[in-house]
Amino acid sequence: MPHSEGTTRRQVLELLKRKGEMTAGQLAREIGITSMGVRQHLSGLERDDLVETRVVRQDRGRPAHYFVLTDAAERLFPVRYGQLAVELLEQIAETDGPEKVDSLFALRTERLEAEYKLQMAGQPLADQVRVLAEIRDREGYMAESQTDGDEYILVEHHCPIYEIARRFPKVCQFEQELFERTLDAGVRRDEHKIVGDDRCRYLVRKRD
Repeated sequence: MPHSEGTTRRQVLELLKRKGEMTAGQLAREIGITSMGVRQHLSGLERDDLVETRVVRQDRGRPAHYFVLTDAAERLFPVRYGQLAVELLEQIAETDGPEKVDSLFALRTERLEAEYKLQMAGQPLADQVRVLAEIRDREGYMAESQTDGDEYILVEHHCPIYEIARRFPKVCQFEQELFERTLDAGVRRDEHKIVGDDRCRYLVRKRD
């Protein structure tokens, strides 16, 4: 099936966003085009400063070339809160103190908890995690759920509130609390974009 240039470029960017660094061969297999074809798109994306190359030396053979998104590419994905929101929160913190900002995050958590619970009421934990991932995906977090034995995994490849989280990292604590309260389960974050990971990943377990 033919791919338009714009569609293929977007597929490349979304794959790198969801899966992290990938080789041209891996991208070609995922998209369903030739390695030469995907390299043409990667060259264009590099020229546009949206993709950069990381060279990994191997024990044998030639070095492997992995492609990753640049900071400029991050701005192409949905952002619900921009610099204006950050500035408003900073103004509130300066005028009324940081506790006021925390209270706003707490109110947001309560509102989202009520909205989420309505959509997953009465379902077992596995289904609740799946529904939560679907909700968060619709909200722009590029979320997905996985199962690993008796543990459930929620992965968010994008953070629409990233700029706020960088300035007010406590919002990430409220995000984790939101999941714990919504799922009534133990939730542990083991990957975190704010500290340099490519994504946020949460491990969910039934409470003892």
